[in-house]
Amino acid sequence: MMKVNSILALITVLLLQACDGQVEQTRDGGIKTTATRGPVEVTVTATPGQVEVGKPLKLEIEAITANDVRISMPMITPNANGTIGNFHVLTETSREDLPLPAGMSGRSWNQTLVLDTFEAGDTTIPGLSIVFKDNRAELPIEGSVNTDAINIEVISLIGAVTAESGLREIRGPVEMIDPWPLWIWASIGFGTLLLLAVITLVMRGRGLEEIPELSPEDQARRDLDALAHSRLLQEGDMQQFYVRLTDILRHYIEGRFGLKAPKATTPEFLTAMSQGDLLTLAQQQSLDQFLRSADMVKFARHEPSIETGEAALQQARSFVEETAPREEQSLTERSAA
Repeated sequence: MMKVNSILALITVLLLQACDGQVEQTRDGGIKTTATRGPVEVTVTATPGQVEVGKPLKLEIEAITANDVRISMPMITPNANGTIGNFHVLTETSREDLPLPAGMSGRSWNQTLVLDTFEAGDTTIPGLSIVFKDNRAELPIEGSVNTDAINIEVISLIGAVTAESGLREIRGPVEMIDPWPLWIWASIGFGTLLLLAVITLVMRGRGLEEIPELSPEDQARRDLDALAHSRLLQEGDMQQFYVRLTDILRHYIEGRFGLKAPKATTPEFLTAMSQGDLLTLAQQQSLDQFLRSADMVKFARHEPSIETGEAALQQARSFVEETAPREEQSLTERSAA
């Protein structure tokens, strides 16, 4: 009878002893919220509380429990596309069931994530529901601790566009005046078709072989050489330079690894590339850093130096050479020798 009474008392404590703390600022500029239920206290901290677009945000979750109480890990799980709310998860680490410092009774459970986002404005890290199991009584009891959502302000590097920004209204449609009569255009079109027909017949008559299609790595090398000889860097057109550079690398990856994602965002593209063993971990990290740096130029109007642009071009060349087929790599090395 005493065991039953103790179990009922413990259940009552778990059901009634719940306290949701308010969201407050930390000394280092972060935001935290604390919630308690029964033998579990959960603290969620986001640092900093105000972050720039593309900059990392650290999210720490710590649960302090009584002895013989276990937390269901992980305490927060990213979505299938590797996101939490509007944030993309860069790294995640966990430490489970650690003893508290000397003189303190209980256990510690921790999970740390590094996030980033390219969407400016007020955004929210959703509230968490931390599941625990209390094994202190003869009959284990399960419960959960619910935390408040945390609001994060994401600051854009681009100010609001105003009338003083120098932008002018779009002109209306302008009627084009055709200086050539219609019959001249018809003659040119007919002559072009006739010339193409003659060339086709001549080529077939000579039995010329079809020109082989370039491999993805050879096409990428040719396109990178053409970009290097353009004057986009010297003219300071960094946005167009990075648009062409990332397009070359994306087309190479699609052709080399059979990945078809032309409209995928950078986080979706990186998530697809992390599946399986297409790339080594070092190559994945290099590609992640490369594409995110390029996004800062293309979408956040970041203005890198010419030296930075040349380094990005060399980084793309190195990625192509490192991921080209083994046979292609050996041929390239022999020709260079």
